[in-house]
Amino acid sequence: MKTILSILLTIPSLFFSQKYFFLDSLKTQFKVSEYTLETQDLYSIKKDINLYNVFVSKNTILLITVLPDLDEKVLPKMDQKGVNWHIIDFDTIKDKIFSKSKVNELASDWAETNTPEKKTLEYQLIKKENGSYYVSKMCLTELFNIRNLTFPLISGYGTINIADQKVTIKEMEASFKHQFPNKEFIMDITSNSKLKQIDEPYSFRNYLSKEYTIKGKKAYQFWTFDGWWMQDGYNEHRGIDRFLYIQDKGIVGGSYDFYFGLKPKISSNDYFTIPTSTLWNNIINEKIMMAKELK
Repeated sequence: MKTILSILLTIPSLFFSQKYFFLDSLKTQFKVSEYTLETQDLYSIKKDINLYNVFVSKNTILLITVLPDLDEKVLPKMDQKGVNWHIIDFDTIKDKIFSKSKVNELASDWAETNTPEKKTLEYQLIKKENGSYYVSKMCLTELFNIRNLTFPLISGYGTINIADQKVTIKEMEASFKHQFPNKEFIMDITSNSKLKQIDEPYSFRNYLSKEYTIKGKKAYQFWTFDGWWMQDGYNEHRGIDRFLYIQDKGIVGGSYDFYFGLKPKISSNDYFTIPTSTLWNNIINEKIMMAKELK
């Protein structure tokens, strides 16, 4: 697992190589819906997550998630904005901001070969408030296509298929163990076997689990079938591994186990590592955070 020192040493190089989305520009060029998720109930950490659905097209969402700083007592605070953002000199990064055509090109290329490995912490989000510019501390970017395909047609990875056959994680676990009795269920974070096999006879994808109504709107909950392959860093390929989708609103809830599962343990008095048993309970019971705006 990465040490705090190694994280500190990589920050300058990451900052130098990063590219940026500018929220003000995105809002003028695309439809953008934004939501706030509270982490307390799911992860026992009182933080907020900023969620931005960028509708590159009617059926394509570039999802940008600004994750909170979990190392705020270790890394120096650059201002008083909060643990999700810090102030930045806009002139130093303005040439690295994605244009509308670049966003469209990124989404188009991504949609052609949407795989777990495409989910990335490489990009950052910039926003302007009260005359100052702020950059996200930690930012996850991923792409989703919205489809309405009925069986026997099967949607590919990164697809929000609202007509898919429903299956829960518990049902998948039972089926997996029946078909592969000598293998451990790949979604179980408590498992001792976390090395990816190159000959897996199945595909990773997003599954529809349930439907319900929120404020008169039909909501669809999905989960992602994937494992825990990274041993010494973030499993960002899992992305927003369980999520809630509402038509025209976008993704309005979710979970980020890959991120909060690596909450650092600094000392016995300060930080604590979230037990894998707690994460597994969240996973198997398909717990998510709901946008504050919809509660």
